[in-house]
Amino acid sequence: MESPSQDMSWQGRTTIAGAVHPDRGCVLREGGISILQRTVSDSSSGAEIFGGLPTDNDVLERVRGLAGRLRRENGSLPENLDFTVPIGWEERIGHLDDQPIRRLIIFLRSTGCEWVEKTGGCTMCGFYCATSRGREISAEEYIAQFEYVMDAVDIGDYPVISIYNDGNIFNEREMPVAAIEKICSYIDGYENIKKVVVESRIDYSPDEHVAKMKKALNGRQLEVAFGFESADPQVMNLCINKGFSANNFGHFHSRMQGMGVLTKPLLLVKPPFLTEAEAVNDVLQTVSYCVSRGIDYVDLEVTTVEKHTVVHELWKNNLYRPPWLWSLIDLLQKCRERFGDHAHVYVSPWTYSVESLDWARNCGECDAEIVKAIERYNCHFDLAAFEDLDCSCRDVGWKEAFAVEDPRPIPERISEQLAYVQNTRLSSA
Repeated sequence: MESPSQDMSWQGRTTIAGAVHPDRGCVLREGGISILQRTVSDSSSGAEIFGGLPTDNDVLERVRGLAGRLRRENGSLPENLDFTVPIGWEERIGHLDDQPIRRLIIFLRSTGCEWVEKTGGCTMCGFYCATSRGREISAEEYIAQFEYVMDAVDIGDYPVISIYNDGNIFNEREMPVAAIEKICSYIDGYENIKKVVVESRIDYSPDEHVAKMKKALNGRQLEVAFGFESADPQVMNLCINKGFSANNFGHFHSRMQGMGVLTKPLLLVKPPFLTEAEAVNDVLQTVSYCVSRGIDYVDLEVTTVEKHTVVHELWKNNLYRPPWLWSLIDLLQKCRERFGDHAHVYVSPWTYSVESLDWARNCGECDAEIVKAIERYNCHFDLAAFEDLDCSCRDVGWKEAFAVEDPRPIPERISEQLAYVQNTRLSSA
């Protein structure tokens, strides 16, 4: 197994519970089988279940079965965990009125994503480890967490505040509406805050909860970020276990537009089971889908390896590698060639509320220079940041990886890789 470069200095510094710590992969192959032959409403969550070919559904159940077992192996919560203290906060580049600004990211410690509890969750997401894992966090505890940040940081210094709860902020089971309204009342006391960004699955975003938050923000912009990941149904649901379709997103986007709420799709760079080239082309296909619907700003979320996830199991068995940094540059350049100014593509720093074991990288020699260039690019979306970047690994490593093809249909390759993982787990038990 390859070891990632340890130079993560470009990420800046993240404040974790009051202390300061270093921050720590299309046009898919012709002939692929579409999982979404039809969809049937799931009244329990508003998500979709899939009526595809039986073999596809079998594969999906195997993905969910492994994901669920990994969550159950997560262990118990640390003792004496204080749920009135947030996970942490950090400053990142943001954009307001097409200008780069300072943005504050607040990571609240939450009850945990309900999708994880129902299905095992998304194959790459280890955020559940940072939550209470189902122990209900009260409105008072959430409010205390936000007050903790207010005591440590002058939130009025930031035109944009992003509030993330490692789940779905509009799901009442995960975060009470009373907590949202109280937090918004605090924000309303800062004239300089112009925009608030939150995150939620589209099926856990009822109109009434969104409307209450928008009203409580008293005229400020509200933006809902959501993990769209991929416009390809097989990638979205077999590779990632997302549980909805591009059609669901279309309805969600229209609903939010009608309420005067902004939406920000989060696109996943290199989901499991895809080759390097497929991963790049999948993002290009998804950006094209977004642009065709009038969305001109998307976030790229770069897959990292996090414990107790399907991606982690694949990585341990040399069946997954995070994307090459050269792939990110290639992707950004192709987006500009194809979409021009119709697509502003931001590369989200791969620092999250849980530790990553591996992340986007090249050979280790050029990594720091390239990630700094990505950070410069993020300010004004200027490709000039990548001029004169070069390294021998571009030809020796990345181009070779980019040329790798997998002729197997996605369901077949998933089935075979999961069987290998299962055999490895049994032999090591």
